[in-house]
Amino acid sequence: MQMNLNTKHTMPLSLNAIEEYKKILETKKKQLPKIAKNIVRRVSKVGLEDNYKSTELIPVKNEGSIITGGIRTTDKKDTYREFGTGIVGSSHPHVSEYLSKVGWKYDVNEHGEKGWIYPKGDGSFGWTKGLPAEKKFYEAIRKMEDSFPEIAKEEFNK
Repeated sequence: MQMNLNTKHTMPLSLNAIEEYKKILETKKKQLPKIAKNIVRRVSKVGLEDNYKSTELIPVKNEGSIITGGIRTTDKKDTYREFGTGIVGSSHPHVSEYLSKVGWKYDVNEHGEKGWIYPKGDGSFGWTKGLPAEKKFYEAIRKMEDSFPEIAKEEFNK
């Protein structure tokens, strides 16, 4: 008799075969932390693609039974670029009910005089007339989520 373990593997159903399979499972169990680290590292690298120049890998760590890693930006300006600063104008409406109550209006003439101040990082402030959100980190997370199943499958099958 044979036991189908998945679509790729079959094994004879005997005590010796089961004992051998238990050894294989124990070996694989010992490899799981390394496999998980490789998955996190590879998925994180996907997040670097087409991202801000300041984006870097967060070193992969094994903290007990939790493997951590990922990406981060080292430039504060990229946070503003990621989320945008609110574009003033009728073609980009964004005024919340609260802002409307305190007198904020769309720049219907689109001359862009209203905007936001932001810290430049050197102690001074800059002025923006509104920047659209670039969403590179958002897109990176989507790519990382999409790549995870295939990367995990490859790492488990090594």
